[in-house]
Amino acid sequence: MESAPSLPPSVRLTLPDGQELRGRLLARRWTPAGWRYQVSVVLWSATAAMGVEPADYIIWVPAEGGAYLRPEDGADYTTVPTEGPPTHPYLAPPPPGADMRWAWTIEQTRAAGPGSRPTGTLIHEYSCADAPRNGPELTLEEALTAYARPGARACQHCGAAEVLTRL
Repeated sequence: MESAPSLPPSVRLTLPDGQELRGRLLARRWTPAGWRYQVSVVLWSATAAMGVEPADYIIWVPAEGGAYLRPEDGADYTTVPTEGPPTHPYLAPPPPGADMRWAWTIEQTRAAGPGSRPTGTLIHEYSCADAPRNGPELTLEEALTAYARPGARACQHCGAAEVLTRL
């Protein structure tokens, strides 16, 4: 007789307004901005018949000193899939004490012709030779948010495409 798969361990998720929910820790991942935890919380979802049913809401939450997640007493987190810090130079965090910053910028692409409207967004590393000069300086979180928008692309000439697509 096969045993049922075990549920992921539970955690406490703090919402922006201070409410606390019980969720499940699905995965842990290292990003250049620090650790992220994938959490599942069961919430109500509307149905086509104008009813409600429980549905999983899954989100990646930053670690940030335990401001968003707290472990549950007695929960075993050793089975949670974990992707540790990568060894690729574009993805690895800078060495301790290094005076480095990881900045990004956005280029609004336009169709050919004078007075044309913006058609998309191209994200570059701030130091990319193809990046617009004096463009806005973005953090990694801001770059990831911009990259998630419809029509956004990452530059193929700098590390932006490799880094942002992996994250």
